[in-house]
Amino acid sequence: MTSLLTRRGFLFAAAALAVSPALAAEPAYRVINLMPDYWAFFDQAMAQGLNDAGQAALFEKMVIARHPAVYTPRVLSIDESKPFSEQVATRYARIRAMNSGQTELMRRLSDSIGKDMRRYETRFREVFPDLAYDGDIYFLYSLGAFDGVVRPVNGKPALLFGIDMIAFVYGTDADPQPFFHHELFHLYHRQSRGMGRGAGGKLVSPLWAEGLAVYVARTLNPQAGEVSIFGLPRGMPERAHGLAPQLARDILGRLDSTSRVDYERFFVAGRTRIPDVPVRSGYFIGYLVAAKLAKKYPLLELAHMRLPDLRPEIEAALREIAAGSR
Repeated sequence: MTSLLTRRGFLFAAAALAVSPALAAEPAYRVINLMPDYWAFFDQAMAQGLNDAGQAALFEKMVIARHPAVYTPRVLSIDESKPFSEQVATRYARIRAMNSGQTELMRRLSDSIGKDMRRYETRFREVFPDLAYDGDIYFLYSLGAFDGVVRPVNGKPALLFGIDMIAFVYGTDADPQPFFHHELFHLYHRQSRGMGRGAGGKLVSPLWAEGLAVYVARTLNPQAGEVSIFGLPRGMPERAHGLAPQLARDILGRLDSTSRVDYERFFVAGRTRIPDVPVRSGYFIGYLVAAKLAKKYPLLELAHMRLPDLRPEIEAALREIAAGSR
């Protein structure tokens, strides 16, 4: 235990000193905004009065074809065994209906989010000064695939923000800062090697990764609304809070599960509804676990601690929640 504490203390001190204000002045990452291409497509589609099928075909020609490394089945979570164009058409019609009446909101978001990123980053560095992300950050029309996510583009992890889903999920109260911090933390967590090794695809990995990312977003944005921290469905934290002991016991017994079904049970808003398991409730239970561990360790230190080292404490936190302790 002494060596582990010493190593943690060294990592904590080294991270705190890693970045000076001068070095942090200019970001190493590259911002790539694909929304101008979307708006060029949108204006042309509206001028031509195209129906949904025609708009989807034009979208594929004017947007997807220009950015093939981004608009891939893997990035968009599209079934690679089915025709790409057909799925694009289906996705396009569905998200267009979901975004009905939100055109001006989307324009405002696509104009402002890139400009505000430096402010978001500055706030993040107040807690995680050794951030060293040097990849790409994209803003795009995601065809309903995500609001914010880390996915591989050109073989490297990239941070992507879907303006269409940001508008849909958060509406006129959209504040991109909390989910920017959430997704940026995932990249930071990999950088610090706190995640990415030793989990083996087990359920404990998303429980800790997502729970800590939610806790970071809440800590950096204490005034943000519930949906800005937890996303959809609205009201999930309240439902999950009432069922927390039961959910914690359920998750505790599945921590080593590598089943996709178990992952979807707690982290995916799919079609399947399981009685007494609120959709995406794993985010809330993970958040409660992170909150307990944050009482013992500073956030910066937690981010640098490896999952195998934390596993006993995660289990202990789940047992406390299962016993009714918050």
